[in-house]
Amino acid sequence: MSEAGSTRQVNLYRNLALAMGFLALVGWGTAYFARVSAAIQHQLREELNQLKVSQDQLLAERDQAKAQVAAAQQELTGLKKRLEEAQEKASVTGSVPVPTPSSKPARSPAKTKSKSR
Repeated sequence: MSEAGSTRQVNLYRNLALAMGFLALVGWGTAYFARVSAAIQHQLREELNQLKVSQDQLLAERDQAKAQVAAAQQELTGLKKRLEEAQEKASVTGSVPVPTPSSKPARSPAKTKSKSR
């Protein structure tokens, strides 16, 4: 029986050693993946912050462009109003005829020849 007892004890120690080795590997693997996961999370947070900065910059550019468009539309409205007023004034006074498109091209004045000495 001492042989059976010692075999049983050896098997017990061997199984215990295998279990401890397995648990050590699991522990090291967990620690490694936790560190890698933290690094990846840090990288993703940095990328998210960069995207937020880019988004804020694009929103500011969009708002600036909208303001420029609004200013241009106001200027265009003012210019149209001035044009209409000028055309109305000209038609009332008759001082400036409204231009009509001509089918003939405009001619340049005739050149005079200078006499050579």
